[in-house]
Amino acid sequence: MLQRVVITGIGCISSFGIGQRALADALLAGLSGIRPITAFDTSTCRSHCAATLDGFDPTAFISPLKLRRVDAVGRLALVCARLLLDDSALAIGAGGSDDLGVALGTLTAGMDSTIEYLQGLNRFGPAGAPALLFSNTVSNASASLCAIEHRLRGPNVTFNQREASSLAAIAYASGLIRDGRVAAMISGGADRLEETFFKAQDRFGPFARDEISRPFDRHRRGFVPGEVGALLLFEAADVAAARGARVYGELLGIGMTASRSELNGWPIDASGTARAMQMALDDAELPASAVDAVFAAANGSKRLDTLEAAAIRTVFGSRDVPVVSLKGAIGESGAAGAAALVVALLTMVDGMVPPTVGFSTPDPECLVSVSREARPVAGPTFLVNAVASGGTSYSLLARAATP
Repeated sequence: MLQRVVITGIGCISSFGIGQRALADALLAGLSGIRPITAFDTSTCRSHCAATLDGFDPTAFISPLKLRRVDAVGRLALVCARLLLDDSALAIGAGGSDDLGVALGTLTAGMDSTIEYLQGLNRFGPAGAPALLFSNTVSNASASLCAIEHRLRGPNVTFNQREASSLAAIAYASGLIRDGRVAAMISGGADRLEETFFKAQDRFGPFARDEISRPFDRHRRGFVPGEVGALLLFEAADVAAARGARVYGELLGIGMTASRSELNGWPIDASGTARAMQMALDDAELPASAVDAVFAAANGSKRLDTLEAAAIRTVFGSRDVPVVSLKGAIGESGAAGAAALVVALLTMVDGMVPPTVGFSTPDPECLVSVSREARPVAGPTFLVNAVASGGTSYSLLARAATP
């Protein structure tokens, strides 16, 4: 018999500050975290903005001595894990835990260390390559450091499936719990902006030239990248009940598919995304009519938004299920799906969903129920979608806990 999976802790850092409440409240208010990039020079770029972190000082949470050899994503993940464990009131004894693991989704972990290491190697040869950086060139370093810091000896794995990375990690983590292999998993995503990667993407031209992400909008021109850390604690329901844990919600179903796509492009058609949503519903043994909102993967890219709208119409038919995309406010990243799950849990418990920031003019090719205003929903059950350039689609069906 499969175990039920509940969410009992959240650790979040976003362009709106520290904590999940700061993120959810800002999004409900229709605010945008997109701002000019100040971390590096963008004067030679066509794009100059991103949803960058605000007020993040990792030394306020973790000793500077420990952070000295940790890359940017690792610092974000470490602090989010600390916030999550505090939020969950989960006590980990001095001996650590064999039954709690980490599954992290990321697009950029290890990238800044890899680039710095290779720059030293290319300029000065083997003797000039900074050896202390080498361990952080491995993308799993961030997840491993979280486990070391908090003495977690359960499964430890990192998923890099581009924009779908965090939902891929959550699907894996939840599967372990459902199968009874572990009692709990920390999972979600963390991504930081990296200069070389940003400038390479800028040359290929996927970014919005007007620096505004307009999901589902007729005048959309591309996406804006973002930084965010969003980790959640997933527990077997009986384990959470035994310790009297507060429950944010329950994961009900998981769907995952792959579709044909152009190199580094969005899927060719909507069939894979539609199948992922239907698989999540089938996994939960629920009809589409049970879904009260869809948190979409749409990010302002011409093809992605059109195909996801078509996929939603395939699954829901003529029903105008409320649809919201958060990427006009938090940007696109491998962690955006986990951030959407966090926001959905926090807002739908009060019967609301945020507006789609950047949306203004409906597109006849994207005929779904999108709003520029926060609005009420009929119930607490929702889908979260993630679609990766390269063709991978994930969909999670969850239900926010009701008071």
